[in-house]
Amino acid sequence: MEIQAEGKYLKDVVALPCPSCGSQLKYSASQKQISCDHCGYHEDINPESDQVVEKTLDGVGEEALNFVPEQFDKAVYHCQNCGSNIMVEPERVKMRCGFCGSDKVNAEAYDHKFIQPVGIIPFYVSLDQAQELFEKWIQKGLFHPTKLGRRAAVENLHGVYVPFWTYDAHSESDWSGQAGYYYHETRMVRINGRMQQQQVQKIRWQHKSGHLSHFFDDILVVASSSIPQPMVEKILPFRLEEVVNFDPRLMIGWEAEVYQTEVDQGYLKADQIMDYKIRHMCSAQLGGDTQRNLYVNSEKSDQTYKHIILPVWICSYIYQNKVYRFLVNGQTGRVYGQKPLSWIKIAFAVLLFLAFIAAIIWARESGVFKN
Repeated sequence: MEIQAEGKYLKDVVALPCPSCGSQLKYSASQKQISCDHCGYHEDINPESDQVVEKTLDGVGEEALNFVPEQFDKAVYHCQNCGSNIMVEPERVKMRCGFCGSDKVNAEAYDHKFIQPVGIIPFYVSLDQAQELFEKWIQKGLFHPTKLGRRAAVENLHGVYVPFWTYDAHSESDWSGQAGYYYHETRMVRINGRMQQQQVQKIRWQHKSGHLSHFFDDILVVASSSIPQPMVEKILPFRLEEVVNFDPRLMIGWEAEVYQTEVDQGYLKADQIMDYKIRHMCSAQLGGDTQRNLYVNSEKSDQTYKHIILPVWICSYIYQNKVYRFLVNGQTGRVYGQKPLSWIKIAFAVLLFLAFIAAIIWARESGVFKN
């Protein structure tokens, strides 16, 4: 069975000639269009999102039917260092892993199929914009190695379509707990031999209970095992209302990761995120100045999911045998990164501070500050 997208079958999409000059078309983040670098021809992105629909978790086994990387004319490369599986153009004979910066990347034979994405957000942030953001970020901070900027070279910056799951669920939660309210009592205490009044803070506890109904919409879980969820959350949010129907033409010329977290495993993470949010909402209902013994019992129903791919610029580099990452949200430009610390600079700063304190003490003891 062939997958159809935007009126074209995938076997026709992988070779996408320009109708004006015959050169290969590709998606341009700077123009936000499918364009031709040779003659300037361009096509607008189809803004429709009618295929971006939720699917029930009960039927997930029936969905892994049609998504095969080779149908996109994409070769799958496996990183022996971090385990990521990346789809790239087949003519790439050598590459560096965008997730860990390693050169230990080999072609991987894939014989199984995947759940096809239903939606995509194309890159809005171009390579030049991402590089500018990276250069500003890499120069910030006093306690990082001076040669860091030279080690984290521009060729390590990859634009990667990262796989995500989104989950919806309806929750019903019963909660109970104790809300504490501060009040003050005045008592007499002896201070320096004299009796004085002192305000003492106490807590009045009140037992409460209640019920919370809440619908969770699009809990976002990264389906990559190469980027941890907490790191991805640093560049959130994505404007998910701008997700459009999955169009493989938008992937031409870009790297894309094959998901490694299965949909049921992703739901376990989403379930934890929902429980965390439920507890905070129940805590807000409980109220008070402080709380104790908050108990929450939740049930979830009508769980659904969808598979989408989102744009992320990634720069991964190895510094002293440790991997550091820099991420840019490819839609909003939000930045998060990790940098090594220079213990030499930190030690020098500590010594400088101690010398400054010692100089002040010496000046006081020697009478320099005396009138």
